Amino acid sequence: MPKPSTDLQPAIITIFGITGDLAKRYLLPSLYRLADNGLLSPDCKIVGVTRSGVTVEEILTRIKKSVESDGSTKCQESTMQWFKESLSIISMDITNNAEYKILKNKLDALENKSGICLLRVFYLAIPSAMFAPVVDKLGEQGLNKGCQHGTHESRLLIEKPFGYDLQSAKELIVRLQKSFTEDQIYRIDHYLAKETVQNILALRFNNPIFSETFNSKHISHIMITATESIGIENRVTFYEQMGAMRDFIQSHLLQLVALTTMDEPKNMDAKSIHQQKEIILNSILPPHADKMDVETVRGQYKTYRKEVGDVKSLTETYVAIKLSINNNRWRGVPVFIRTGKALAEKVNEITIIYNNPQKPKHKNILVIRIQPNEGIVLDLTIKKPGFKDELQHVQMDFCYQQKLSGVQYTAYERVLADTLRGDKTLFVTSQEVLASWRITSPILEAWANNRSALTFYDNGSWGPTAADKLVESAGASWQTDILNICPINFNLKK
Repeated sequence: MPKPSTDLQPAIITIFGITGDLAKRYLLPSLYRLADNGLLSPDCKIVGVTRSGVTVEEILTRIKKSVESDGSTKCQESTMQWFKESLSIISMDITNNAEYKILKNKLDALENKSGICLLRVFYLAIPSAMFAPVVDKLGEQGLNKGCQHGTHESRLLIEKPFGYDLQSAKELIVRLQKSFTEDQIYRIDHYLAKETVQNILALRFNNPIFSETFNSKHISHIMITATESIGIENRVTFYEQMGAMRDFIQSHLLQLVALTTMDEPKNMDAKSIHQQKEIILNSILPPHADKMDVETVRGQYKTYRKEVGDVKSLTETYVAIKLSINNNRWRGVPVFIRTGKALAEKVNEITIIYNNPQKPKHKNILVIRIQPNEGIVLDLTIKKPGFKDELQHVQMDFCYQQKLSGVQYTAYERVLADTLRGDKTLFVTSQEVLASWRITSPILEAWANNRSALTFYDNGSWGPTAADKLVESAGASWQTDILNICPINFNLKK
């Protein structure tokens, strides 16, 4: 049984889609670790909603298998026993209005048995097309109003994608807010919960060397990379519908752009941070309509069409874009972003290139590596030892694996914990969603009208050569393979 926690509210966490891949790989293992570390209240309950007739024992087996998959962790008997006692499964058709009465009765019964207010959290780990219908039915049963024995309002957790385009996002916002207020809706972008991403603001605003130099006077350009070495694997239907732009650019990468370029908030609370993110996102300009072919690159790895069974598929698996920011701080500084699948390496990093007009070969470079091997590296120029006046580059680095001790929580552990705490800092507001769609929609429309050609690239490469030309036009080059950041095989003191 978990140790008592005073931090996280006791809750009933209802997971729609408990047998799905998201629940199996992330949600259930995260709940286990939160419980095992004593962060969940012993009064917490978990209710799994599924069409299939899965049993509690089968779910427990999946948790154990997932938690122990890396061979370094052994499930604790006491925690697994708590799960067994706290987990319930409801088999229901989520399209059937009448069956939500069964869910309501189950939640009421659990709360009555507990005798205290149990915060009601609804996690929609289901296809995005089902968000609105499910939320409608939750509202019809009054499940949006919260517990019976207190004043806590229910909370709604929603995974991306939030909409398919700007118009559908607007319609979805209106639809959801008929049942849940904006304060009740927690839109998940799990990248925001990664430890290194959380440190972007701390790095920028608590170190004068960076806070005073993050502007057009000192910075030449910004580059953000999020690449994967794997292809789409078993996500054919999803990827054919969404593509790389909707899957990664509209959400993850634009959030990283916002954190990297936003002004310092008055307070480091959720409201102030979201205000600044909204301001900067509304200042980002997509490429002009007549420049889409030179300031955007859309690519597809060469085996993709065979994988999806469509020889004419135009779905992009790679995107590179040149963005500009229309404000005094960043005017004139290009922001390059790229993402892709089936590439040479899995890398997610933010690269800041500083100006050095007199010595362009000796620019300072700041790299914030999000994954893998999380860390921060500053590339400096120094004199080589000896009599000659020769310069060389050295790196000052901070690597999480080396320098920090203690428990480091995964992104989904942080998402779940912050929801129970009522902390919305690491979630996305409706206005941020709309601002991101305003940036990406013109590009998607241009591509739909064939104003930018689809190019093909070899599996295992760094993507289309057009992406190199995109940044070379601004006197830049992608930096991924230049800095050896926080290698895995370093020597740790035992």
